[in-house]
Amino acid sequence: MRKLVSVVLAGGLLVALSACATGPAGADCTPLFPSGENSKLITATGDLGADPEAEFPTPIVGTKTQASVLTEGEGERLPAGSLGVVQITIYDGSDGSVLISSDYTGSGVLASVADGVPAFGAVAQCATVGSRVAAVGTASDVVGEAAIEQYQLPVEADDDVVLVADVLQTYLGKANGADQPAQAGFPSIVTAPDGRPGFTFASDSTAPSTFTSALLKAGSGAKVEEGDAVVLNYTAVAWGETTVAETTWDGLPVVKLATSLTNDEKGLIEGLAKGIVGQKVGSQVIVVVPPELGYASGSAPVGVPDGATLVYVVDILGIYQ
Repeated sequence: MRKLVSVVLAGGLLVALSACATGPAGADCTPLFPSGENSKLITATGDLGADPEAEFPTPIVGTKTQASVLTEGEGERLPAGSLGVVQITIYDGSDGSVLISSDYTGSGVLASVADGVPAFGAVAQCATVGSRVAAVGTASDVVGEAAIEQYQLPVEADDDVVLVADVLQTYLGKANGADQPAQAGFPSIVTAPDGRPGFTFASDSTAPSTFTSALLKAGSGAKVEEGDAVVLNYTAVAWGETTVAETTWDGLPVVKLATSLTNDEKGLIEGLAKGIVGQKVGSQVIVVVPPELGYASGSAPVGVPDGATLVYVVDILGIYQ
């Protein structure tokens, strides 16, 4: 049986989805996919976080995606644009066989709770942590054509599939802290509705020679401690440049250790680790990293100029549990 990629330090996921704007979700939250006659036919008796052992009459029809909550959790609700960690199994709607699943001995799959494909996270919109959600739809909507090809799944885009998702955790989709006054000596930062930052440098600005940082948004969540596994979105540019040198916003956020592990994909360069330790979840931080606290000579990722002073804007989205 094919397996989906679980959350690992350094982030990454099966298929990248950009998170959209995050807002609070209360009892009036509207699920992205409605419950319907077909999704209500699905039952699952396995323990939460384990093989759901789903059953449903075959063939089942999924022309329009439907999703029903099989088990209601008591945790935090997942609003649109947030992130969810889920364990999932996808079944062939024609005969009930398993097409692909996450590794139920692992930590689950990080997914964006957003309108898009695949619908791994989208089916959980407005569900609560601890819930089990069952959905039925076409393979193109629920799995995504790119993933069908990547994993060589034996279904066509318009074939019907069933998805069972157990919601284990939720994180912010973008920083939601209170805006802070602009600080002198930093570039001007403007964020798009989805949270992606843009940089503007004064024409006569010069790069600082030492580490410096400032809060752009002050979050109110848990404080990041040295060594924590932190869920982050960030973008970096070389001082004075307009070209993005490094970003996570083209995919999903990453999970990194809040400690200096230069050239180790599990950790962060020293200056970036220094900039987030002590900050709170929900914060957005601007961090200026001089070369001696950045990448060692010749070790920078593609796109990052060797020996440059780097400016990072970092959204602290959660502490991975």
